[in-house]
Amino acid sequence: MSNSFSSGIRHIYTRIPGSVTSQLGARNCRAHFRPFSLACKAPSLPRNTFRSSIFIRNYTKPVPGTPAATLPVDAPAVPVLPPATNNESVPSAVESIDPSTPTDALLSTDLIDTALAHLPPALQYGDLAALGLVGWTPAGLIRWSYELINVSTGLPWFYTIVLGSLFWKLVLVPLSVQGLRNSARLLPLQPQIVQSQDEMKRIRASGDKLALQKHALKMRKMYKDAGVNMGATALTPFVQIPVTLGLFFGVKKMCELPVIQLTHSGLDMLPDLTVADPYMILPVALCAAVNMQITVGASELNLKERPEMGHIMNGLRVLSVLGIYVMSSFPSGLMVSLLVTSFATTAQSLAFQYPPIRRALDIPTVPVEMRGRLPSPMSTVNYMINMYKNKVAEATAAQQQSKISPRNKRR
Repeated sequence: MSNSFSSGIRHIYTRIPGSVTSQLGARNCRAHFRPFSLACKAPSLPRNTFRSSIFIRNYTKPVPGTPAATLPVDAPAVPVLPPATNNESVPSAVESIDPSTPTDALLSTDLIDTALAHLPPALQYGDLAALGLVGWTPAGLIRWSYELINVSTGLPWFYTIVLGSLFWKLVLVPLSVQGLRNSARLLPLQPQIVQSQDEMKRIRASGDKLALQKHALKMRKMYKDAGVNMGATALTPFVQIPVTLGLFFGVKKMCELPVIQLTHSGLDMLPDLTVADPYMILPVALCAAVNMQITVGASELNLKERPEMGHIMNGLRVLSVLGIYVMSSFPSGLMVSLLVTSFATTAQSLAFQYPPIRRALDIPTVPVEMRGRLPSPMSTVNYMINMYKNKVAEATAAQQQSKISPRNKRR
């Protein structure tokens, strides 16, 4: 990279008023010069104009000192709003304009600039890197993708979070398809799999390593004959979990810092994304969405051979209700991201239950009689009581056996 090009990169954000890096100064801008904060000086522009281009959106800012455009002599007088004080809002200043003022004058550049001066500057490419929010971690990459979406499309931040959450959910769709394909292929083999797992437990308890290796090869052949790649299935959580946690902590930190642009969401019903929902609508909606997601996803579970999975799902339902209090303190932007992800997961599960889509994705169709159905809450309570009694009985029997063994040794 030539010296003139790198110099243009270093100075562009220090010359654009309102950007984060202009506040940091040229010295700090050099410290934050990374791939995530790349900008270019367009050589075809006049010397008093700079431009930063990201995909399809361009920003053009005149350098301070450029003479303003002059109006025609017969143009109507342009009212100029005085700068707002701490006790005066923009609407009150606008209401002070004479109603008889021509519309063209009200839409003049000076009036618009005065009104926009009370709003935070639009986010520019590299601002999140200057704030230390972008990096090679999952959360940093996700925040960088949000910046790209916002800067390149110009969407308000409410819709930026919605689109970003849908994008990362779409990234995980191939892994979801692979996991669903494997589970559907293994569903008819569940009785053999449960029996093989019990046999492996007995062999492991006996300590026969040779028999253990033979049984492991036998199970591997069974998975291979079913067309299931257990290695890919085991690696799936190592991709899904970082993305899920990255979405959570990425949006959470942006709201808590906060990124000043998130205080103006672009949606009148939810104006500030950095504060919690005072009416508790978003936490309750997320609780309902999670319960819907659990109900729809239960049809892919084998609850006949593994009934404990249904009771675990019921336990998650209870936790989602108890979590309303915890979620009530989350920023609205984070709640929007979680809500969009939950609805997208439910819609994906419903789509994957449609037979033509399953055939197109090579996902075996699950027979109706093998589809799972969640047990009732009372059945879960009885299951937990019986499990507790069985654990107590096993502990008592083991304690009595330990007392009898020393007596036999003495004899």
